[in-house]
Amino acid sequence: MRIVILGCATSTGVPIIGCKCRVCSSPNPKNKRTRSSLLIQAYGKNILIDTSPDLRFQALANNITRIDAVLYTHSHADHTHGIDELRTFNFINGNIIPCYGSPQTISSIKRNFGYIFDGSLSMGGKPQLKMIPVTDTFNFEGITIVPLEVFHADWVIFGYRIGKLAYITDCSGIPEKSFSRLGGLDLLIIDALRYNPHPAHMSVGQAIEVICRVKPRLAVFTHMGHELEYEELLKQLPEGIMPGYDGMNLYIEDP
Repeated sequence: MRIVILGCATSTGVPIIGCKCRVCSSPNPKNKRTRSSLLIQAYGKNILIDTSPDLRFQALANNITRIDAVLYTHSHADHTHGIDELRTFNFINGNIIPCYGSPQTISSIKRNFGYIFDGSLSMGGKPQLKMIPVTDTFNFEGITIVPLEVFHADWVIFGYRIGKLAYITDCSGIPEKSFSRLGGLDLLIIDALRYNPHPAHMSVGQAIEVICRVKPRLAVFTHMGHELEYEELLKQLPEGIMPGYDGMNLYIEDP
C-alpha cells in the first residue's frame, strides 16, 4: 500500500498570504504546505481522503490521473472546496466517483455544493459523484475501511483506518471507542497544528501523547501551521515520529 501526503497544512496553507515570518519565508520546500489531503493506493485503487482547495495542484505535482473513491473527514472548506476538480477525473476515466462520509458530512456537502446535485445541466460539466453516508466499517472494492470518530472541538468528525494505516486530522480528542480501533498500526498520520494548545486541534505535545499510547511503528504529523519549522521540529521529536511534507511517500503492507 502506497500512501502519499498530498498536503499537510492547516486551513490557511503555508506560506500564509501576506505573512513574512521565517517559516512562510523559508526556502525549504518542506515548509511549503498545501491544505491537508491524502492519497492511498491499494489493490490497484486510488482512494483520496478529502478534496482540498489545492487538489488540482496536488494532482499535477504527484501525477494523479485517477480517483476511484473519496473519503471525507468533515465538511470544512479546507477539506472540501476542491470538490469541483473531481469532474476532471470523471472526464478522463469515465467513472462516477463514490464519496463516503458521515451522514452529517454528506448532508453538508450536498447543501454547500447544491449546484452539483440539483439535476441541472451545466455546459462546463459538473462532478459525477455518488454520495454515500456511512456510520461504521464498510467495504470498497474488497478494501475494508473503518471510520474513526474523533472530536474537532465540540463536533464529532471522522478519521479513517485502512489496514495498518490510520489517518486522523482536525482532531482535538479521541474517544475510547476509537482508541480501541487503533491497535497494531504500522503508520499513524495525525493532526499537530502548533506547539500551543488549540480548542479544535491537537498540539505537538498532545499528538505525542496519543502516539505514545497507540504505539504505531511510525507516526507522521499533518495539518501543521506556520509555527512549525520542518527541520527544527524533526530534531525535537522522539524516534519514530516525524513531520510530514507535501509529496511524502510511505509504504506499508496491503490491508
